[in-house]
Amino acid sequence: MQEIKSGTAKFLGVRLRQWRKSLPLKSYQLAKLIRISQGSLSDIENCKSLPSADTIAKLYQHTNLNIIWLLTGKGPIRKTQHAPGEEPEVNEELEAYGEDPNLTELIQRLIRTYYRGDSEKKAHLIGFLIGADPGE
Repeated sequence: MQEIKSGTAKFLGVRLRQWRKSLPLKSYQLAKLIRISQGSLSDIENCKSLPSADTIAKLYQHTNLNIIWLLTGKGPIRKTQHAPGEEPEVNEELEAYGEDPNLTELIQRLIRTYYRGDSEKKAHLIGFLIGADPGE
């Protein structure tokens, strides 16, 4: 296996370990919670491999880890809490980009799909966004 040497993914494993240890949660406990092997989790945390879209979706579903922070290092380490079944509003920052009604609608659909979609739809969405992101 080759270590990841560039891009925002370079520190993904380090961030995952940092979050896990802040709980504190043992690696075998997290691996069991998200249904992956302890070896796979170790490879991710040691930056030897990247998590699959399915693993990212499981982290989102079963933990309070903020996936945006995990992927980019930006924002809070933990998810913002919403009332059960409540979707976040498109925030003012996104609305600033939303002068185009089509863009606003796409953002709303993205949020709706992420919060209401089943795990497969979420995993596809995450995988697409990661692959389509041109970076900064």
